[in-house]
Amino acid sequence: MPPANAIVFSNLQQRSGWQSCGSSSCAGGNGTSAYWMAQNQTTPSLSGSSMQLQNAGVWGNALWWNHLGANNNVTNFLWDFYFQVNAASANAAQALEFDAFQFIGGYNYMIGSQCDYGAGVWDTWDELNGKWIHTSIACPKFTPGVWHHIQWYVQTNPSNHTYHYVTLVVDGTSYSVNQTYSALHNGWSDNLGVQYQLDVNASGAAYQEWVDNATLTIW
Repeated sequence: MPPANAIVFSNLQQRSGWQSCGSSSCAGGNGTSAYWMAQNQTTPSLSGSSMQLQNAGVWGNALWWNHLGANNNVTNFLWDFYFQVNAASANAAQALEFDAFQFIGGYNYMIGSQCDYGAGVWDTWDELNGKWIHTSIACPKFTPGVWHHIQWYVQTNPSNHTYHYVTLVVDGTSYSVNQTYSALHNGWSDNLGVQYQLDVNASGAAYQEWVDNATLTIW
């Protein structure tokens, strides 16, 4: 449990300042994305104001991110949110990506994760080597039209420029991850934030995701 003095960023799906991209140089992938975002959606929603994302395009990836400001003295992160996808996702999605990140002293601690529909497992991100690593945690395709609850507990260690995946909780089931990777020095300014990404498979078909009650707690 976070301590009483933890900093809490709540209802991130309602926050202003979301940015996006759909090019391969920014979001990866081998195609061109047609994507959009719509905030303040009342249906479906848990809080009364969800964020709706859509992407389409053969092997196209679309990324949305929000910067929360520099917080260089924190090393613990609890990334907690609900999401649901529509029926088209079952045949159109290649991966659903959920990330938290911290930039300190030019180092990028990109604590990325994805439900890899192609492989059927959860992946974690190796920032230094720029690649996804399969875990042994199964990730079957999420049931459409149902709210799913994701919680990630992760840590950063600026003293040796590493970040550590501790625990993943999916719809109340907890998994010990225990994977550590090295940050990449790319010179970006100090900041932290969260990201969502939708990857499309060879079908190129559009699908949608809604995000609600998104909270990042740091200490």
